[in-house]
Amino acid sequence: MKQINWGIIGSGSIASAFGHSIKSTSNSKLISVFGRNIDAANAFAKKFNIDAYYQLEDFLSSAEIDAVYVATPHSEHFVHTLAAIKNSKHVLCEKPFAMNAYESMILIDLAIQSNIFLMEGFMYRMHPQTKNILENLNIFSDTKEKILIEASFGFAAEVAKDHRLRNPNLGGGAILDIGCYPLTMCKLIAGHLHGAPFAEPKEFSASGQLDETGVDSQSHAHLIFSETIEAKISCAINENFANNLVISSNQKSITVNQPWHCGQFQDGKSSIFISIPNAGKKEISCLDEFGLFAREIEHASNCILEKKIESDFITHAETQSNMFWLDQWREKIKIECPKSSLKNSPIYSSHFFKMKIPILKETTLPKINKIGSRLALGCDNQTSDLHAFTMFDHFFGSGGRIFDTAYIYNDGKGDKYLGDWINSRGVTNDVIVIGKAAHTPQCEPQFIRPQILESLDRLKLSKIDIFCLHRDNKDVPVDEFVHALSEIRDEGLIDVLGASNWELDRFSEARNIALKNKIEPFSVLSNNFSLAEMIEPVWPGCVGVNKEFLEYLIKEKILLFPWSSQARGFFIKKKEQISNNHFSNPTLDEEMRVWHYPKNLKRRDKCFELAEKRGLEPIQIALAYVLHQSDLIFPLIGPRTIVETNSSIEASKVELTAKELQELSQA
Repeated sequence: MKQINWGIIGSGSIASAFGHSIKSTSNSKLISVFGRNIDAANAFAKKFNIDAYYQLEDFLSSAEIDAVYVATPHSEHFVHTLAAIKNSKHVLCEKPFAMNAYESMILIDLAIQSNIFLMEGFMYRMHPQTKNILENLNIFSDTKEKILIEASFGFAAEVAKDHRLRNPNLGGGAILDIGCYPLTMCKLIAGHLHGAPFAEPKEFSASGQLDETGVDSQSHAHLIFSETIEAKISCAINENFANNLVISSNQKSITVNQPWHCGQFQDGKSSIFISIPNAGKKEISCLDEFGLFAREIEHASNCILEKKIESDFITHAETQSNMFWLDQWREKIKIECPKSSLKNSPIYSSHFFKMKIPILKETTLPKINKIGSRLALGCDNQTSDLHAFTMFDHFFGSGGRIFDTAYIYNDGKGDKYLGDWINSRGVTNDVIVIGKAAHTPQCEPQFIRPQILESLDRLKLSKIDIFCLHRDNKDVPVDEFVHALSEIRDEGLIDVLGASNWELDRFSEARNIALKNKIEPFSVLSNNFSLAEMIEPVWPGCVGVNKEFLEYLIKEKILLFPWSSQARGFFIKKKEQISNNHFSNPTLDEEMRVWHYPKNLKRRDKCFELAEKRGLEPIQIALAYVLHQSDLIFPLIGPRTIVETNSSIEASKVELTAKELQELSQA
């Protein structure tokens, strides 16, 4: 196949631009259009002499279509891109890629799984003008002054309230529609100044004006990338801006007029202007006779023909990063986007988990009449119900069956998010719920039952499959806890019993008391256990598992669900994708206090060395080490993104040799 046959979803102005531009390409042909408006679709089809479809299923099931261009309003990008991936069609989706970072990470994950090419449409990225900008950033290589990147994109749109630019239900507002241009450009430039494809801001502040419809009519943001690189960006749909790019440091500068259009409206003529003290001004001109849009289409088709799943000009990781910062930008000026609420989000009704391939190993757990999984997902760090549903759907679709929650998690939202998800998906009999209660300062027998009842009410379940006391209270005799739990279990509120953050002496005493009294003993423990030993408690009352404790657990056949099984990021060299802020996120101070001591640092060095040798992430080696200690261990993982979940799932399939395990443990 030397030519890619394209179909367009949408028949608006950007779709028409695609239709005209594709004629200039050598490897692409437009053959069809889909539109719900029959008259508009027919008019578009007649204009370009192509076929018209009015049912999305008919359009995407066409064997003649290789790839689709999504040219619909922002609010529809997720639904149409998802449908295209489901039908094995490659996708070029117009910017912004989605309505939020949750939608984007789902689409990227499914495209990778399906070996589908997926790209966000930023035409300026393929243009020689952008290449000229990047190639001349070396004028700042010897500067010791701060480098400032300034970029704007603004126009005055006199449109009605229901127009897509002002309609919140269609993803209206300046930030999503055009703010993505200066944002992506400054991240691109800052990255290249650092020798990377793109950069993440360390600080982000913003101000703006809201339209009466609730969308942002204009906004200004300040991004700090490092001590030496900053950016100031602006966007507007109610005011004309300079619409330029200026990179400056001291008296050196690079200036570009209309960097987003690249001479598109000046007969393909564009220039960048370089100013250097004592060297004068220099103009680097470019004449594009091919076409801005045509370059993007040709590039996408070449990628597909070369069997790539992403573009080198704008990778999946960068698209995900862009969506994250667009979310942050809108959050800073308190924009309430309807699609960010679960009830309005297409994620809820998409049931995308049914498209996932379950690759996480199934397993059985003693005393539980349900299928489990080798990993358990923590329900303590989801920042919203939409975030929770995205993560839970993905984990379940990947084969995950164990979910860990607690009475205090996220001020009760951990229980509620999980319960809402379980009941909405109808998977009560397909998942194992670990619940916890009686956390300090309410770690006393009298608090256990009321907290379990409240958790069950939030979860909308009749019973918790595995229940653990969340903390120990050494002022309370062990037998009081044992008998209190036995009574609650007899009541049918909980099934398998265990403890979290208990020392070996008290845990074994509790088992002995239960066995002596012929009542259900602890058969589960949830303490910290990882390749790195916890030197100081992460939080007060936290307890780890040492060698003696682990030997006891294995001998007694106790299930271990270790929390922070990857040592809370201690084995991460660099985060590939940023994730949502959350109060429980680990800090550098915590890492230094809890994990930094000679034995752990040696193990980390060995882990990094082995990971490089095996072509894996260090954090995957660290998790594989935990899994290899015993089949009785089911690590709890706390991913904030789908990429992090996938990393852990892949780690569960890693086989370490006896020599590698010995090297890690003896380091």
